[in-house]
Amino acid sequence: MDRSLEDRLRSSVREQKEGTSHTSRVSRKVDVSCLKELVARVVQRLCERGARNVLAFGFALLRGARGGPPVAFTTSVCSYLPNTVTETLRGSRAWGLLLRRLGDDVLVHLLARCSLYLLVPPSCAYQVCGPPLYDLCRRVEARPRTQLGRTSEGRGSTHQAWSSSHRQAGESPGLLGQGARRRPASTHLSPPSAKRTRHGPSGEQGARGHALPHAGRAQGRSDHGPSTVMPARTTMEATSSEGLQSGSCHSAPVGFGQKAGFQPKGRSPGPPVWVETKAFLYCLGSRECLRPSFLLSTLPPSLVGARRLVETIFLGPVPRRPGPPRRLSPRLWRMRPLFQELLGNHRRCPYAELLRTHCPLRAPVTETARGRGPSRPAGPPEEEAGAQHLVGLLRHHSTPWQVYAFLRACLRRLVPARLWGSRHNQRRFLKNTKRLVSLGRHGKLSLRELTWKMRVQDCTWLCQSPGHRCVPAAEHRRREALLARLLLWLMGTYVAELLRSFFYVTETTFQRNRLFFYRKSVWCQLQSVGVRQHLQRVWLRELSGTELRRLQEARPSLPTWRLRFIPKPRGLRPIVSMGHMLGARTSRREKVTGLSCPHRRSLTPMRVLNYERARCPGLLGASVLGMDDIYRAWRAFALRLRARDPVPPLYFVKVDVAGAYDSIPHDRLLEVITRVLQPPENPYCIRCYAVVQRAAHGHIRTSFKRHVSTLVDLQPYMQQFVAHLQEAGALRDAVVVEQSSSLNETSSRLLDFFVSFVRCCIIQIGARSYVQCGGIPQGSALSPLLCSLCYGDMERRLFPGIQQDGVLLRLLDDFLLVTPHLAHAKAFLGALVRGVPEYGCLINLGKTVVNFPVDDSLGGSAVRQLPAHCRFPWCGLLLDTRSLEVLHDYSSYARTSIKASLTFSPGFQAGRALRRKLFGVLRLKCHGIFLDLQVNSLQTVCVNVYKVLLLQAYRFHACVLQLPFDQQVHKNPPFFLRVISDTASLCYSILRARSAGVTLGTRGAGGPFPFEAAEWLCVHAFLHKLARHPCTYSTLLGTLRAVQARLCLKLPAATMAALEAATDPALTTDFRTILD
Repeated sequence: MDRSLEDRLRSSVREQKEGTSHTSRVSRKVDVSCLKELVARVVQRLCERGARNVLAFGFALLRGARGGPPVAFTTSVCSYLPNTVTETLRGSRAWGLLLRRLGDDVLVHLLARCSLYLLVPPSCAYQVCGPPLYDLCRRVEARPRTQLGRTSEGRGSTHQAWSSSHRQAGESPGLLGQGARRRPASTHLSPPSAKRTRHGPSGEQGARGHALPHAGRAQGRSDHGPSTVMPARTTMEATSSEGLQSGSCHSAPVGFGQKAGFQPKGRSPGPPVWVETKAFLYCLGSRECLRPSFLLSTLPPSLVGARRLVETIFLGPVPRRPGPPRRLSPRLWRMRPLFQELLGNHRRCPYAELLRTHCPLRAPVTETARGRGPSRPAGPPEEEAGAQHLVGLLRHHSTPWQVYAFLRACLRRLVPARLWGSRHNQRRFLKNTKRLVSLGRHGKLSLRELTWKMRVQDCTWLCQSPGHRCVPAAEHRRREALLARLLLWLMGTYVAELLRSFFYVTETTFQRNRLFFYRKSVWCQLQSVGVRQHLQRVWLRELSGTELRRLQEARPSLPTWRLRFIPKPRGLRPIVSMGHMLGARTSRREKVTGLSCPHRRSLTPMRVLNYERARCPGLLGASVLGMDDIYRAWRAFALRLRARDPVPPLYFVKVDVAGAYDSIPHDRLLEVITRVLQPPENPYCIRCYAVVQRAAHGHIRTSFKRHVSTLVDLQPYMQQFVAHLQEAGALRDAVVVEQSSSLNETSSRLLDFFVSFVRCCIIQIGARSYVQCGGIPQGSALSPLLCSLCYGDMERRLFPGIQQDGVLLRLLDDFLLVTPHLAHAKAFLGALVRGVPEYGCLINLGKTVVNFPVDDSLGGSAVRQLPAHCRFPWCGLLLDTRSLEVLHDYSSYARTSIKASLTFSPGFQAGRALRRKLFGVLRLKCHGIFLDLQVNSLQTVCVNVYKVLLLQAYRFHACVLQLPFDQQVHKNPPFFLRVISDTASLCYSILRARSAGVTLGTRGAGGPFPFEAAEWLCVHAFLHKLARHPCTYSTLLGTLRAVQARLCLKLPAATMAALEAATDPALTTDFRTILD
């Protein structure tokens, strides 16, 4: 605000206090406009400037005469979506009073240049004007977090930080306060550095004049876990003469601490900070060779080609605009002969021979997918031979070691020895290559890990001038930046291109996130078999070019789906994912609101269906949408049944529908949807808004939501809407930003979307396009809700009284019936065995389970029959058929790797990431259905708690193995002991919250289950796992055993007997086959 506005504001306030005579004098000096006119003028200016302002959401400049009449008091602004915030402001008496007090200029400045918020008691607010708050949050989080080798967390002691900031409410001092040996010198250990850390200048101006943070400085003492001192050779700084711009790495994130979506004007994006495995996933193709458009394949092995390569690696891609070529600094100019040698090595490298040598096919794979058309099913002998061939192909994947050997051979052939500088640097890069190949589906390899322990002084080609002399700190950092650029290009571009060109990389259903590498020749045969099987199971009709164009013209926003396959132990699972829009033209509304994405187009119909489901819970029948729904239904059933005396015997039926998504009839599904939607005269009102809240560790969390209502329950103004959300308990301590609102979303428009979604589902398989004539696609978030609606309608028609004295649950297509009436159980099983063709329901007899005898008419020997009293499996749960107690089913972890199933990216703050990951998973696994003492007995709760903590110990070990920078347990034992102690505290606090109203324990280890009991189970679980790796955890085992012995003396004998029974090795047989 300039000086004149400040003086005018002060004078107006002073004259207001002096009396009415002064007020009249102010009114003569200040020209006051009508509030509606002033708001319209502000909106006009914002639209002309193209500024993002909450006040102008829903407004845009007119485009010729087609835009209709302009908004009142404007010349060229139209309103394409209602903006309730602006409408409230235009008619507000309080804002009118403020205008008369301040005048036009001040209020225009406030609305156009400032961000204003209105408080909605008791704890929320909504934004009135200014750039949306979530944009500001992104910019704040995008700023570099480290400067001058310091962190924003300060230089406090690591032990003090852990003790103060990571304590749970009501927890005891834990392991560190109970016999742990403290080592003051060991809490800040760092990886040994090959060179003394320099404390020089913080950084220099980059190529575009902005400073890049120093990424390789020692960060001092921190509270982020073990050994947070970073290596000294990972900076990305450079002078403008060398112009270090973004290279051609394909990894997604860019900039140190910067988000990819936010870049200052006139500046090129910063360098990527990590290489992600998703850069080489699911790359189709039949040829095992590098693409002709790959950079190294397009450049000649000459000085001209070398110059182009140097520019791409160290200066970024060549700009498209015409002009003189960029000048290279003398340092980069002298690199040309070295990179000319690299281009020559690439031309001479026998990639196909290296592939055959290091990744050979174990057996001749010559059978192709020809000879059987998709319309004629194969006979039983032919099917059996095809299944054996498919299993044989699935086993022809290359191991990570074979893939690494191929990459190592290529790198040794490509990179000249002088470019490595030394064998040490070469070995370091090859070690990182091996780590990249062994990462999981969501794995990342950070730039810090790439440059750690790399010796810059060995690379003489980085010198600015020949000769050996003292190297200043700034010059050393420039060399580090150049070397980091080269390493990032080699890993993110060259190595990733090799993997994309020669392998199809995918996850599997049986090894979670672990990656499997199939040679392209093998995967082509697998894909042809998978396509043939899919065409036999699903009714698809191929579209000609004319039909495809006709569909595009009739429905321009029609999404297309892409088919890919995930290997199973004995087959392939088809996955259909939503792709781009076919011939879509993005409207102005879609550009502003961001609704052009196919996934976002389905959000409004999904919210409408959820709104109707909330109004009429019976629409979904017995469907449960998650563990919370299962818990509520099972708890009510267990308490109701236990109130009967005596408790009758119960009969369990578990049924799985075969191909639920692919068999739903279109006509029946659209009929069900039509009955669910409101009549056309009662439209829906959709409000899109953002909620900005404070998250843990000072972060800001933004969530984008949609609220559906009708004119009956509409909250038209933001103040009423935010107050309504707070009363409903859905909002607290948040700022709400309205994005758009629609007051006329008719059921006919929604039904038209559902017709397109169901009947016009186009699937791309290779170069061909098909329309799905039956079933619905699986890749949309809308599909599970539609499937539940269809089966809910079936349940209401076929099984109206099946839940008498019992309970019927269905998780998507997995039915579970528990009833005390044997006749009901047999009738339910018989109806589903016969099938329900009008709903496309046909069950899989091989997955059907009962706990009572069945005859041949109900499936006979094909149905799995369990004893009357057993632990009945259903959807990851084990249900006691007599007591109705619930345990977790850990059989799915058999022969799997916890490391492969756990997505853990250490990043810069490895210790904090480890804590956040472990405690986040622990909160998910400590569900109320396992810990509720009204559902389960105390002994069953003890067993559930111990198994959760034992699996937590396996996750702990998996995270420790993935810590970067040689951060080992013996370098910082107090940190890892604190993690174990906090695990026990968090688990016990969750148990107390789930058992409200039940006294668990008292001070001094009294009560049925005191905190000391949970701590003993935690220590025992971690000892059970960590004792198998004594070399890794030698510094922890002694302390854990001492704590366990002290707890044994403190706990009563009866409690100890219950704990020892819960930790019986016979109860944890599922954990013996876990691979980690």
